Amino acid sequence: MSYEKISDVQAVYPNYEHVVPSWRTNFWQIVVKVQTDLGYVGFGYGGGGIASVAIINQHLKDILTDTVIDTVQDIQKIWDKLYFETLPYGRKGLAIMAISGIDLALYDLLGKSTNQPVFELLGGARKDKIQAYATGQDSELYCDLGFTAHKFPHRWSDDTDYQIAIEKSKRVRSLFGPDARIMIDTYMSWDSIVTETMADLLTDYELFWFEDVMTPDDRSGNMVCGNL
Repeated sequence: MSYEKISDVQAVYPNYEHVVPSWRTNFWQIVVKVQTDLGYVGFGYGGGGIASVAIINQHLKDILTDTVIDTVQDIQKIWDKLYFETLPYGRKGLAIMAISGIDLALYDLLGKSTNQPVFELLGGARKDKIQAYATGQDSELYCDLGFTAHKFPHRWSDDTDYQIAIEKSKRVRSLFGPDARIMIDTYMSWDSIVTETMADLLTDYELFWFEDVMTPDDRSGNMVCGNL
């Protein structure tokens, strides 16, 4: 039996224009390319910018070269191997972002080499379609495009943001109607007090979720919010 092996791994940080009025001007997204000795190529996206690129190109690439990639189980073993090899500086943050980009590229590659869509590699389809939601500040555009779910940003600065959140939620709900799913992404800028207050103030707008309300390190705050 012949085994397909990884022959090359490259990560790049593409140059792109930062749009100042956008929600976030920089997502630090990298592109990972994995190639095999049989000529198949897989692509994946990761985070972490040039720091993740260095982790992949200067460390993980050597570990991956000549590794067998024939089955989903091989991909799972590779993930475990990369996680172990990055333990001294990893476990979270940049190392996981780098591994994630590789992981996605491997699934793309295996799908191509076995002539299967990735969802089949993951166990097969569970439904015919899924609801998509649009993220960003261009609420009118997303509504015009036909989205039935929308997530908009709200960064906390001071107490005036309570009213700003109310006005935004009211406007978005009015645009999308009573049946749409509306969400807020706070990018870890709230705390438990703000979250609890917002939950009360925004009840009438039936928000589907608050995303990243506080940092993962705020354990006590997350425990409070988990009981809301």
